[in-house]
Formats: sequence, C-alpha cells, structure tokens
Amino acid sequence: MLGSYHSGFGQINSSKKELNRDISQTILKKDFDSLVDNSIVLLENKTLLEISDEQHIMVIMCLNTVFMRSFENGRYEKLELISDQKEYMKNIIVRYPDWTPNRGMGFFFPKLKMELYGTPMPYAVFEVIE
Repeated sequence: MLGSYHSGFGQINSSKKELNRDISQTILKKDFDSLVDNSIVLLENKTLLEISDEQHIMVIMCLNTVFMRSFENGRYEKLELISDQKEYMKNIIVRYPDWTPNRGMGFFFPKLKMELYGTPMPYAVFEVIE
C-alpha cells in the first residue's frame, strides 16, 4: 500500500498513551529507507490535500530525520529535492493553517501533534540504526 508503515509512531492515534516528546522512535535503516521512498512517491504523485494526516506525519518525520541526522545519498537528497520542488514547507502551512511557530524557526501542527524543521523535539525525528 502506498505510504503505509507501522502505525506505532503516528501521533494521531496516540490518544491511549501520553506522547513523550523526549523519546525518538528507533527504526532500522532499511525500514527508514522504505519510509523515505514512500514519502518520495507520495510527494511525486499526490497533492498535499490527497495525502492523509498519518502520511504527512511520515513525510515530516522523514524530512526532520534527514535534516537533523545529516543523511546524504541519492534517496535522501531526492526527498529534499522533491520537497523543495513541491514547496512542501510553504504549502503544508496552507494545508494545516492552525500551525504555530516552533523552536529554531520551525512549525508545530497541533492537528498532527508534529513539528517540522527548526529544532524538533526527539519524538519528531527517528533514531535510525543499522
């Protein structure tokens, strides 16, 4: 399924347990690479309105992780390039107009319970392991 992933890290369905902003979700590099590839496909083939909230969380967490962890190679650069081409940062605030400024000149989206760029808390960035 396009853009599907383990639902354990989505912030949307976290009503049963309290969100701990100080803990990153650990993910295997091969699984992270799959999420990055899914994010690229979503951004290439769908408008921001067609992308679900949970899929936006996946895209945002991938972008934050690539940015914060300084991942460099073709797939990570392609994600950043397609994000720039689609003006993701500019258009995401149109898709979710109820945003607030966040640490380090980033954005916080209350509906998603997720931060984009700036200096996101650990929950918004994957801890990628081999």
